[in-house]
Amino acid sequence: MNEEELIELLSVYRHRQPMPALTRKSQAPRWFAAAAAVVTIAILAVWMNAWRDGWRVLRAGDTIGGATRIERRGIGSVDIAAGTLLNFEGGNRLSLRRGTIHAKTTAPPGVFIVDTPHASAIDLGCEYTLTVAPNGGGILHVTAGWVALDNTSRSLVPRGASATINANGLLSPPVFDDASPQFKSAIARRDIRAALPVARRRDALTLLTLLQNASPDERALIDHRLNALVPLPPGVRPGWIEPWLKKKVSSPPQ
Repeated sequence: MNEEELIELLSVYRHRQPMPALTRKSQAPRWFAAAAAVVTIAILAVWMNAWRDGWRVLRAGDTIGGATRIERRGIGSVDIAAGTLLNFEGGNRLSLRRGTIHAKTTAPPGVFIVDTPHASAIDLGCEYTLTVAPNGGGILHVTAGWVALDNTSRSLVPRGASATINANGLLSPPVFDDASPQFKSAIARRDIRAALPVARRRDALTLLTLLQNASPDERALIDHRLNALVPLPPGVRPGWIEPWLKKKVSSPPQ
């Protein structure tokens, strides 16, 4: 078989269509599509890992007003009530100037913080509602986990309890929702002598927190009542709670 006969025999396998020209014009759309996909992925990654209000990515200094929800993956969500004025300070820090927010977080303790005019609410893995009045006072109610209210003193608020911030920045101790009306009223008035006789064992956390700002006479009364409600273990001295309360918050007490 000669060369011509071989070519004729293999001609049945010949490609009948012309080879497309490999020009810049034909390749450009492919490169453009690839670049657009990379940009889209980058934008989506930023959007998913930033605080956002719907489709808007929040930037430090932004003000959020009106009823809406902001959220961030790995941190949680914050529902904002109508009439609320909230600033995004950057990172995982917000400033609540007035109004009400409901926060539900999954962040590690101490990562998510909401500042108010007189105190900071430090998340310890929780769900809570925080309201600030026009005079700067407010109330924190915790429905899951713990929250630390912090300024020059500290109030550790557990699930099922509330604490208040008065217009001068004084923090109340945490008070459980199911405490007696007499106990709640006495704590609101900061009438320690009236609160002690109606305190339950469960109210010991409230009394412990009162020790931070109690006078020497009040401290002796609180210690006596605490020892009746929850006797101290051998070797533990009265007043042990005060240094502990002043430590940097890292995790809730066990």
